[in-house]
Amino acid sequence: MKKKALLLALALAGSTTAHAQTAVQPETAPKESDSSETTSQKAVSEIDKLTIIESLQSIKKDPSQVKFHSAMCYDMAMPPEYTTFSCPTCGGETQYHYQSYQGEVANRVAHLLRSLSQIKAKTEVDFSDFCSKCSKDNDDQPELRFTTWCLDCGKSFGWTANSIDELEQLPLLFTSFPVTEVDQGHLGQQKIEPEKLSEYLSNRLLCPACREKHGLK
Repeated sequence: MKKKALLLALALAGSTTAHAQTAVQPETAPKESDSSETTSQKAVSEIDKLTIIESLQSIKKDPSQVKFHSAMCYDMAMPPEYTTFSCPTCGGETQYHYQSYQGEVANRVAHLLRSLSQIKAKTEVDFSDFCSKCSKDNDDQPELRFTTWCLDCGKSFGWTANSIDELEQLPLLFTSFPVTEVDQGHLGQQKIEPEKLSEYLSNRLLCPACREKHGLK
């Protein structure tokens, strides 16, 4: 009889312990891999920023380290007389002479919008000057207006491209870092001089204060 009572007591004790373990579950600790991944992503971003700034400083110090390629390019033999600017904001259409500055902008809208993500600093473009509906003042010389958030401090600043020469040079912003070579075959007569490359890129990736801080002004 005593043996049966002992066995019953042990069974009840085991059931109580199992119930307590089921009812009270410890909080799941955050996965170490998740934390490490977040830290790694931040580190990569900082490394990229440092790489770009050091590359710009190095080019300024010695522009000859960058190889410039100037392959031949060919223009269309008989371009049309007019081209159409399709406003990405309102959808309105405005006609311009094909070979004018406005015509060059009209022909680059889709490419520019697709390519903005390749610029190392967040950049947005405003085409409103070229739209007959969105333009605030048709008497002024139209400008392609850019807003960039500084690669270093994140502060926004503006810059413009208001000539065909400047439009031709925009692809320089899609250069990979660190810069070791630049293909200027697409630039025609608007090729940038090696000693101007660091200044050109710095002025469009960093705000004035950060350019001064890093000796790039």
